[in-house]
Amino acid sequence: MKNNWKEMSVMDYNKIEDAVLKKAMEFFKDNAVKFFGINAKITAPAETEIKNIDIKTNYTDYLFYTEDGNYLHFEFQTTDKRDDIKRFLYYDASLFYKEKRKVRTIVIYSADIENVETNIDAGSIKYGIEAFFMKNLDGDAKLKYLAEKINNGEHLTNEDILTLTLVPLMSGKESRSERTIKSIELAENISEDTEKLQCLSLLYALFEKFGDSYSKKKFMGVISMTEIGRMLREEGIEEGRAKGREEGIAEGKEEGKAEGKAEILIKLLVKKFTTVPKEYRENIKKLPEETIDVIAIDIFDLKDIKELEKYFK
Repeated sequence: MKNNWKEMSVMDYNKIEDAVLKKAMEFFKDNAVKFFGINAKITAPAETEIKNIDIKTNYTDYLFYTEDGNYLHFEFQTTDKRDDIKRFLYYDASLFYKEKRKVRTIVIYSADIENVETNIDAGSIKYGIEAFFMKNLDGDAKLKYLAEKINNGEHLTNEDILTLTLVPLMSGKESRSERTIKSIELAENISEDTEKLQCLSLLYALFEKFGDSYSKKKFMGVISMTEIGRMLREEGIEEGRAKGREEGIAEGKEEGKAEGKAEILIKLLVKKFTTVPKEYRENIKKLPEETIDVIAIDIFDLKDIKELEKYFK
């Protein structure tokens, strides 16, 4: 499993979004309104990228078109910052400016958040969001129920699948990280492949919001053994080969694969640190494949871009 994790660690996050987040978006589209008790009918996913008039880009968590021609906007929050509602107002105003559609925003708050600001009075602008507090759901009880069902090999309903992926955000005696690990382990034990893939896809999609470095590593170790993991590894290998062919690397496929990994690792580092100095990029391209794999494994633990220097020695 270690080698599988090494290969998948350097996957391009854009390809992961194409391969995994699309699956998660489709499942969420079909089941979220029922789970959260929302009186609306979703018709299709909407573009989550928002460009404002200054050509700055922002992203919503989930955005859908509804049957009445408007937007249904979901955000997941594990922190309570007073400026959050201002950010949601900015998103929704940008969406309205873009397509003149009304926006209904549902914010799902993790169990450690109890009271939030849900309305803004900005004079001529009156804005409000709908808050759903996960503290009202007993994560321990739901984990126990789902564990019994999965261990007995019973079929999971769509509500069960969504519940399992949201357990880390619910209330419970254990920490969010501990419940995340248990959710991953339960998903790993699901006997039906389709249900397992749906759970893992949704967990992956939400991981950027509530996953810590340890649970991310655990998750990647699990997902590397699934159909999703195999698909992502194959895409990464092919991207490395294509990179090699494009640049005319004489040594063939293996060298092309290594250079492709270097390029993908640089993209991951840019995503994590926003920018990677030119000299670091050049050094990464000169590293052997084994060292690139090591950096990929350690990437979640890196706190500062300067920590890369130890791999260049």
